[in-house]
Amino acid sequence: MSLHAAHPLQPTPPARARWFPGHPESLSEVRRFIAEELPDHPRQDDAILLTSELATNAVEHTRSGQQDGGFLVVVERTYTEVVRITVHDSGSRQETPTWPNPELTTNTAEGSSSLTLSPTAGEAATDGTAEKPGSRSE
Repeated sequence: MSLHAAHPLQPTPPARARWFPGHPESLSEVRRFIAEELPDHPRQDDAILLTSELATNAVEHTRSGQQDGGFLVVVERTYTEVVRITVHDSGSRQETPTWPNPELTTNTAEGSSSLTLSPTAGEAATDGTAEKPGSRSE
């Protein structure tokens, strides 16, 4: 469910989601999925690149990349062209993840990374990609 404000006379479009196997070969499918979901978006290239990075991190640095692992990519749009893309991974490979600065924690769900794109923003904003156990950003 999208929590973004939509046009008062139009409902927010439904979120689209797809599960991907946790293999490096899936990354090209992730890029294709984002391209298909955002065909006319002015920041489509940014969305493809950044989602590919988040998915790569899920495969390389979480349990999603282990045997029988996988990750979920969710795309939420509003009629104002704001897009939120979330990559839900399977959490940390460590039994007890350690973090150098516990004050960096946010309310982002464990095992997910997200980005929000706006056609007028100078840069993409990332929300909680490195702050919670089970997610990682580089």
